[in-house]
Amino acid sequence: MNEAELSGEPVQRVPSGSAGLDTVLNGGWMHGGTYMVTGAPGTGKTILGNQLCFSHVANGGRAVFVTMLSESHGRMMTHLRQMDFFQREVIGQKLHYVSGYATLKAEGLDGLSKLLYRAVREHHASVLVVDGLLAVQESAGGMLPLREFLHALGVHNALAGCTTLVLTNRQENASDPQFAMVDGVLRLDLQHEGLRAVRTLEVSKLRGGPQLTGRHTFEIGTRGIVVHPRIESLYHDLPQVVPDLGKRLGFGVPRLDAMLQGGLPTYSSTLLFGAPGSGKTMMGLHFLAAGARAGEPGLYFGFMETSPQLLAKAAGVGQELESWVKQGKLLLETRAAVELLPDALVHQLLELVRRHGVRRLVLDGLESIVKDTLAPRRVPGFLTALINELRSRGVTSLMTYQNNVLVSPRLEARLEGVEAIVDNIIFLRYVELRSQLYRMLSILKMRESDYEPALREFSISTQGIDVAETFESAEAILTGQARPLESRRAPARRKKPAGRKKPASRTPPKRRSRA
Repeated sequence: MNEAELSGEPVQRVPSGSAGLDTVLNGGWMHGGTYMVTGAPGTGKTILGNQLCFSHVANGGRAVFVTMLSESHGRMMTHLRQMDFFQREVIGQKLHYVSGYATLKAEGLDGLSKLLYRAVREHHASVLVVDGLLAVQESAGGMLPLREFLHALGVHNALAGCTTLVLTNRQENASDPQFAMVDGVLRLDLQHEGLRAVRTLEVSKLRGGPQLTGRHTFEIGTRGIVVHPRIESLYHDLPQVVPDLGKRLGFGVPRLDAMLQGGLPTYSSTLLFGAPGSGKTMMGLHFLAAGARAGEPGLYFGFMETSPQLLAKAAGVGQELESWVKQGKLLLETRAAVELLPDALVHQLLELVRRHGVRRLVLDGLESIVKDTLAPRRVPGFLTALINELRSRGVTSLMTYQNNVLVSPRLEARLEGVEAIVDNIIFLRYVELRSQLYRMLSILKMRESDYEPALREFSISTQGIDVAETFESAEAILTGQARPLESRRAPARRKKPAGRKKPASRTPPKRRSRA
């Protein structure tokens, strides 16, 4: 035990160089701990070790990187020069590279142990990385000598206040005795999903505190290893903020806002789904424009149309958004819907929300995440975590979802369980009448709120979105097979039966959601 553990003081953490990994590790590696990183060749072990060393040196520490039977130091430097964290000037000053294989081959484990202890002592290192434990294991000639080597290394470096990472090939046996000799085990993996390869990591053991369990995706690029913690494990608490039914956020479309009893409840989540071209994106832009006029910062986060395209589209229907963009009241962000990592997207989205103080969000193209990149079993938990975190941050969210059926006699929308998670649902679709298509909208759900359930015709013109005053023009509700109204056919007059009461008004009553 070190002095911190004996005194009961919080254990000091050593940042890994990757903010996402530090989140998974609950703050970083424990100071003075010994950790094993396993993975097949090419999974990123050496990059992770170097990233720790350079990060530690940048924060004022000193580090030693020891290689065994692996690539030469010159070849390693060639690869590392591409990384943002690489700093040539610290090598040989605060960061030292040492080759240990010749000593291991000539003097065995005892000689290697002395080399490591001496390197830590002479360079005053507070981080040590040993790359190539497999060579040590093969040289040990048995499991017991290897365990004794790891145990002695851990004890020595704990006393010296040196955090140690030991890098080795993937160990298939999760109960391998060598895992008992270290304070934690981090597994790196490369998994194939069809033609696509996805990098994942998992902390299978961590002494001294909690961690985010399960697998998390990561990427390797010029920033080194970037970890994207799984959002279900990160945002699992229920939000303290609940939708405010007394404060509504409108679309700036009078009749639609009237159907919604003034607009969407503040902090609520809304699903806007419909066929391609039915007006989902345009409806979202109206929602953001109304917020900008009210001084509420908005964010458009989509996957198809770029900022210039969105500005031109909005200008074509009388919504001049460019001035709001220049004033910083509206942010238009687009990501290519190719090789998406869902958790990475959410972390980018939440960072934009935090940085710009967003109050209205339009997530345009939810199907790009739900249908294309997430396993079906993950969808409910993923969306629940996302919606709860947005609500906790004071955001009212509107998410569009594409239903690929243009015209159909049935309501066909595979929502993957989304409908039970969101607070409100607005449905846009086409209805055919006399060889012409008409746009229709209806409100299918508003949690704990009154709303008008009637199907309404709406149009999009240079003046914006206009919703019909009544539901008379949309007789066939949610069937996709409209037919002319009886009044339009001018039927023959019928004699009113004696005693028959006057027909009730065709104006539908307001409906209160049961959700």
